[in-house]
Amino acid sequence: MSISKEIQYSRINLKSYAVIPVWYGCNSSCTICMLSNVRGRLATVDFDTFSRLIAALVNERRYDNLILSGAEVTTFSHLDQYVRYAASFGYFRKIQIQTNGRKLADKEYLSRLIDAGVNEFFVSVHGQSEIHDAITRTPGSYAATMAGIGNLSEYPVHVITNTVLTSFNRLEIAALFRELCTAPVHEMHLWNFFPMDTSDRLDLVVSMPDLLMLFPEISSAIGASGKPLVLKGFPECLSPGAPCFINSDFPLNLIQDDFWFEFAKNGFGTCVYKGTCSAEECWGLSRAYIEKYGDERHLLSPLSKSGTAGAA
Repeated sequence: MSISKEIQYSRINLKSYAVIPVWYGCNSSCTICMLSNVRGRLATVDFDTFSRLIAALVNERRYDNLILSGAEVTTFSHLDQYVRYAASFGYFRKIQIQTNGRKLADKEYLSRLIDAGVNEFFVSVHGQSEIHDAITRTPGSYAATMAGIGNLSEYPVHVITNTVLTSFNRLEIAALFRELCTAPVHEMHLWNFFPMDTSDRLDLVVSMPDLLMLFPEISSAIGASGKPLVLKGFPECLSPGAPCFINSDFPLNLIQDDFWFEFAKNGFGTCVYKGTCSAEECWGLSRAYIEKYGDERHLLSPLSKSGTAGAA
């Protein structure tokens, strides 16, 4: 039996999380930002609205984990107040922030967040060194992010990294995960690129054959670290098995409707086998992907009721 099959991989269950995007300021200018076309139409969630949303989540008692996000939520000057209020109920098991991690390099700032109640961090890392800096269009951002992740080792918190796969960082993804396995990181996520459009105008969408070619190198890089890699937004039938898992469960997202209007342009969920496949959470392919690469009918295959891919 291989080492990867002997390891018991622990992963977060995003179905137990609710996301409240509270702020849309940012200290980066990422080429892959999903909010680029809509940020100007999204308003800050004021404290009264936030209080009502938290009270509703606590009263409903369906989601016992909370995520605060935005564009870059650490640039929100009232973040610790919002976190402290949510934590005051004693209800949420995890209070996570989604962040580019740069402000976590400030140990005093990080200490304030943790004192307020943050105990989980979802940190974006999109490549090593120059690659990450080019994607964020912010010189020095990689060094600051990795310093922030390093500072998290001083606290009993849970750390998840977030990487968006694009044609720009594809060839160094395995090396990035090898490095992250040596950092105080518990789980890594690799996201399919969401063009937020019907076409891939920036030429960033990676083909599924190229994705499959990455799996052996990624699995080798992760090795016996015991850290899982969760792939988000990819067809489930392409799952390579441990330590890589395709799981497209998403949290409840309380973002404003303007975002969902833009997101719908992606057109995810297209698959020639949708009528015969048993997958319930699969995102299939996007409109932009099919326009660029086709429907991949010879690569994809419907899942059986047992969850295994069958012959197409």
